[in-house]
Amino acid sequence: MSENVYAPPQSELGPGIEQPIGTGDFDFGRCLSEAWARTWSNFPLWFVAGIVGVFAMAGAAATIIGILLLIPVLYWGGFVFFLRMHDGGAKLGDLFSGFSQYGRVLAGMLGYFLVSLLLSMPGGLVAQIGARSSPPDMAWSALGNLLGLGVALFVTSRLSFAPFLMIDRGLGLGEALSLAWSQTSSVSWKIAGLMVLTFAVIIAGFIALIVGMIPASVMAYLLWASAYRQIFGGAPQAAA
Repeated sequence: MSENVYAPPQSELGPGIEQPIGTGDFDFGRCLSEAWARTWSNFPLWFVAGIVGVFAMAGAAATIIGILLLIPVLYWGGFVFFLRMHDGGAKLGDLFSGFSQYGRVLAGMLGYFLVSLLLSMPGGLVAQIGARSSPPDMAWSALGNLLGLGVALFVTSRLSFAPFLMIDRGLGLGEALSLAWSQTSSVSWKIAGLMVLTFAVIIAGFIALIVGMIPASVMAYLLWASAYRQIFGGAPQAAA
């Protein structure tokens, strides 16, 4: 009998843990409180990790080929880092954890980026048609922007949990996208609201003398980590 890929298996986040079942829903207040608490309780860690991550990304981009072969794996490490920060036990080495499974990680993240790009194309193409018209057609541009916004709020946002599922449950890209989509069908409007909340946090950080953008960006990732754990479950707990 084949294994059920939708059952919560042992997470790669650590040995000897239990996988509580998610509720299929999430609470905005809990997302905010958890993200706020984790951000400030881990301040020295993410500050150093941010510096290391920026230099690693810059070094990868400088090689040109590293944009395709290294940066996706570093993004995976970022997801691991923030999920572990939410759960407890994050460490600097998490940023490079994807290199231990290089082939699977690279394929999964490149596929995820490609899907995200393809989803953004229709709205962008419609907007470009309007912008390149002579004279520019504002109606087409507005339609394209609205289409792009709708896709971002109600499609891309729901698939944003796929990297967490690939990391946490060891799923392939197709399985992760399928589970992310099916498991969030009943909370699609709330997830759109979570994306709006994320933008609000980023804007608030920008208003806070720009320096606030750094902790606001950390909070943004942790908002989604919190929502992921509430919806899908699997928060690591020490086994008895």
